[in-house]
Amino acid sequence: VLSCIFFFDLPIGCIIRVHRPWESYWVLDNNVPQPWQGQTTLVFALAACSIGLGNVLRMPYLLGEYGGAPFFLCYVATVFTVAVPLLTAEVMLGSKGRASPLGALRWASDQSGRSTHWSLLGVIQCLLGVTLAIYCLPMIAWMVDRAVVLNSGPLASASAAEVAMSFQQLVESPNLTILVALVGLVTLLAALGPQVAMALIGWVALPAMAVALLSLLQFGIEFGDLESAGDWLFAVNYSDFGWEAAMMGMLSGVLTLVAGLGVGSVFGARSPKNLPLLRAVIAAAILDVAFMLVTAVALIPLLGATNVLPAEGLMFLFVAVPYAFANLPLGEVYGAVFFGFAALATFAALLALLEPSVMLLHQDGGVNRNLAALMVGAALGLGVLWLERVGQHLVVLPLLLDMAIVGVLLLLSVFVAWRMPRPFARAELYREPRWLFTLWWLCLRFIVPTVQILVLIWRFVAPQ
Repeated sequence: VLSCIFFFDLPIGCIIRVHRPWESYWVLDNNVPQPWQGQTTLVFALAACSIGLGNVLRMPYLLGEYGGAPFFLCYVATVFTVAVPLLTAEVMLGSKGRASPLGALRWASDQSGRSTHWSLLGVIQCLLGVTLAIYCLPMIAWMVDRAVVLNSGPLASASAAEVAMSFQQLVESPNLTILVALVGLVTLLAALGPQVAMALIGWVALPAMAVALLSLLQFGIEFGDLESAGDWLFAVNYSDFGWEAAMMGMLSGVLTLVAGLGVGSVFGARSPKNLPLLRAVIAAAILDVAFMLVTAVALIPLLGATNVLPAEGLMFLFVAVPYAFANLPLGEVYGAVFFGFAALATFAALLALLEPSVMLLHQDGGVNRNLAALMVGAALGLGVLWLERVGQHLVVLPLLLDMAIVGVLLLLSVFVAWRMPRPFARAELYREPRWLFTLWWLCLRFIVPTVQILVLIWRFVAPQ
């Protein structure tokens, strides 16, 4: 983290809190830089949101399943040539328009002399963010439950079948108290505004996740099977790296950051002017990849030590990992730490996913900020109830979400790189070196649409 800060010349803001006895809230001193008025906060907030959206859930499995090092190189190449340009475009639009995703795109299209129908992409982004939040919220509740169960001891020395049965019971009979508490907490935090969300996500959630992950890494090195983990994660196996693996690596790289969901626009709108936005997004991507690698190196050795092969998705996170922790010395404690880390990462992403919709209702709909947060929180709660009723394991929902996000990102890249004048973007990214801006522009024009179209075709042809 420190190397990223100093290498990219990231200014760190500070907080001065003034408490008046007759007031029931904290007041921020306007004479000093606020915590979100610095590049470091933008980097940390974007990185924390990215970490909670998929890397912990599927990347360790995908690395071993699709050839190890070749898959990882494909994934990293996609992150920096596709996801980074797309997220930079979103942050740039938000910084330029200083509004919700809808308002930012409407302002950009109007200033570019294009149809304001492009602004509908902002509405779609908000809807996608809420939909993904609905899908993520039950998983946070499961993570909290697994942390409590592991720490209290019921799964100590349990068999894999017993762990799987415990998780099945949790899915069939969810803890409504945890779900209601999570909805209430995220609604309250959303009502406080995007500045508070950025500060909490960047300066509270991310450091806490880093400390937890480092302790898990130490535990994995001490009690795990490092040799089997190395064979699984970093083996160079080109026979397993074919067309499907390349497409999966591209899809994972595209979806690893928070692009396409309006989060970049919101954070860009609340960041100060004159920041090197492209370098900030690059630094966030570096942190995201680093967290993914450390998570994989911390977890996979534990599975090897307990003779468990990594599974995909929910089975990896809620069956294989709890089984490994439950059958290792001190595993109950470190298992609780891991699921606390995973819940915090996903909750940070959840908070960021709801902010675009709250801002849209508040700025474009004229709704009071508190009422807007309450409306979005109510939609989240109703959506979770619907998901519980129709079944948690809807295969079609992740598939449709993937395709919709990729489709929105394709249209966004077309708008910024082909419909919006280049000087418009350069005026907002003027702090970037000319060679870096040109490279970003070329990636956004040619590489990004090509990869998006290939991924969409692959998803239609092979939806599994």
